[in-house]
Amino acid sequence: MSAAAAALGGRHCSAFSSSKCNTKHRSHVISAASALHVRQSVASRHAPGVLPWQQQQQHYFSSSLHHSGLQISSQQQRSAKPRHTVVASASAAAAPGSGDAEVGGAWFSRVVLPLALVLLVCNMDRICLSVAILPMAQEFGWPATVQGLIQSAFLWGYTATQLLGGHLADKFGGRAVIGFGVAWFSIASLLLPAALSPAVAAAGMTLPAVLLARMCVGLGEGVALPSMSNMVAAHVPASAKARALGMSFTGFHSGNLVGLVLSPLILVTFGWKALFYTFGLLGLPLMAVWLAIAPKPNKAAAAAAAAGGDSTAEALQQQQQGADASNSSSSSSSSSGKGEAVSVWQLLSHRATWAIIVVNIVNHWGYFIYLNWMPSYFSKALGFDLRSSSFLSLVPWLVMAVGSSAAGFLADNLIAAGNSVTFVRKAVQSVSMLVPAIALLFLSNPTISPAAAVTAMTLALGVTSLGQAGFVANMSDIAPEQAGQMFGLCNTFGCLSGILGVLSVGFIVELTGSFAPVFQMTAAMYVVAVVCWNLLCTGERVF
Repeated sequence: MSAAAAALGGRHCSAFSSSKCNTKHRSHVISAASALHVRQSVASRHAPGVLPWQQQQQHYFSSSLHHSGLQISSQQQRSAKPRHTVVASASAAAAPGSGDAEVGGAWFSRVVLPLALVLLVCNMDRICLSVAILPMAQEFGWPATVQGLIQSAFLWGYTATQLLGGHLADKFGGRAVIGFGVAWFSIASLLLPAALSPAVAAAGMTLPAVLLARMCVGLGEGVALPSMSNMVAAHVPASAKARALGMSFTGFHSGNLVGLVLSPLILVTFGWKALFYTFGLLGLPLMAVWLAIAPKPNKAAAAAAAAGGDSTAEALQQQQQGADASNSSSSSSSSSGKGEAVSVWQLLSHRATWAIIVVNIVNHWGYFIYLNWMPSYFSKALGFDLRSSSFLSLVPWLVMAVGSSAAGFLADNLIAAGNSVTFVRKAVQSVSMLVPAIALLFLSNPTISPAAAVTAMTLALGVTSLGQAGFVANMSDIAPEQAGQMFGLCNTFGCLSGILGVLSVGFIVELTGSFAPVFQMTAAMYVVAVVCWNLLCTGERVF
């Protein structure tokens, strides 16, 4: 914030935190008129992926530099690793009134809003089976073990495409990968009723066909979150990253709400098959909207966003390298490392990656327990009927959806206030796990009242949503140009943990007749994860 204010206000050279002022080489600076002309001509062309509000911000910044008589170095100095060249990187600090600080900015309408819509439909397709499984089991005579097997098939596919989806998103852009994923999981949803047709049953292939259909739904949806991470890293200013992730996850969690509300209504009115036809057919208009709105990949913008600066500034700098002979050498040297491939083993070699993996494992353990066992807990442990259990299950997800957006605004404002990224990521993530740990210990009390139990469960799940501004945002902090691959890698560990958690709860509850051991074990895991997070996490770029 202070760097941007200093640049725009034309203060002395010492005010700049990310660039150096070289008064000995002022003769190398482009004259005021030519510099302004270059920026205006480039901005007028509206290069793909460069947002209009960013062009205005860069133009104003350029004019301010001229009036102040300053020259900004083309390369930031890092003690650990050279950063990519960014002109006017201070603009990413979101000075008051800048476009990236406003929810109504282009990044919101072109990136966050369509991402939230895609994730909403993803979760609607996922959760509808949890409602349809009851009449389906009655019709086909499936015991509880088969029902659990069918529901777990989604996670088989979902886990399998986490890392692949992230790699493809980093290589081809999240726009194309999400578009393909939407088409894939929509077709798979439409095919599930066919897997239960008389012809398939006559061939004795009903169960394998159902498992394959649900696994295919998971395969398509598995690419969504890694691609989301790629899109946010490439197209959203660093100062708004946590907000963008939080609002995207609001759509993700809202899918649970919408799915749980609409699915019973559709099922009662039209039957269970209509659920899969309805949600599957939503994919066609969704894909059309996504491809029409979502921005195409732009290497210059993505590289600048990865360096923590203004994507427009980077694109403009590359455009005028030929016009500024004094800066071309340093620009070329600093840009030469862009696009270098980073392997999975390289990602796994650093402690910062393991900080995210450990937290992701524990987060998913808790998340999938809440998702799959909350209605059962309300019904079996607290004595609510099925209808009340379903309604009460909506409340924590509603709080989580709201909390996701609030977490992003909180984190971005803390960083804008001068707190380091590392401090904010550690603090937010610690709170997101310590508060649920305390709430789960209350839930493990066998004498807890129903009202207190619902409150504690809502608090546990709601505060967990702060993690979107913690470990999720940290993925693009440490690996901005491999954000999709990093998300896929860490989420693979998380999904495997979720599968194990859901299965373990069933055995523990059957063995002990109580959910208390589950809550106590999960609370202990939260505490261990917080310790690991604070020891290993960093908000600085690593890869």
